[in-house]
Amino acid sequence: MNTTLELYPYMTRGCWVFDDERAGLKEEAFVSGMTEIISKVVEHHGIPRASSGFRMIFSHQPFEGSHAVIQKIAGGSEEEGNWYHGEICGEPMKGWLCPALYLYFSNAPDRIYMRAEELPAGVNPIWIPKDGVQFRKFVGVPVEE
Repeated sequence: MNTTLELYPYMTRGCWVFDDERAGLKEEAFVSGMTEIISKVVEHHGIPRASSGFRMIFSHQPFEGSHAVIQKIAGGSEEEGNWYHGEICGEPMKGWLCPALYLYFSNAPDRIYMRAEELPAGVNPIWIPKDGVQFRKFVGVPVEE
């Protein structure tokens, strides 16, 4: 059985981030090459208004209509994160996924398949935690000096 997962990334300060209330994540950043990989996919597939949010469908198994696949590079750990590489829209690219990956997979998958789609009507990608609700971040958006 193939299980696909969904996130709703959006752009802030030049970096793709996502919120996931179920996992308690707020503005979890895609860094070290992953922002560039995501930008390449949404631009290549013409996702309208992607910077305001889009639907990212992903899985450790192939699924019909996936736009990109990245393959794990040897090494990595739950504490350090994992590096992945792939041919993204005709260009070799490499990116790092932080330990938040383990909130979605019990082990770092050998491959991750991804599809980008327009944000569904009525979906707000930004989670605004209620007063007193704790959230976490594994990686923040890099601050330019």
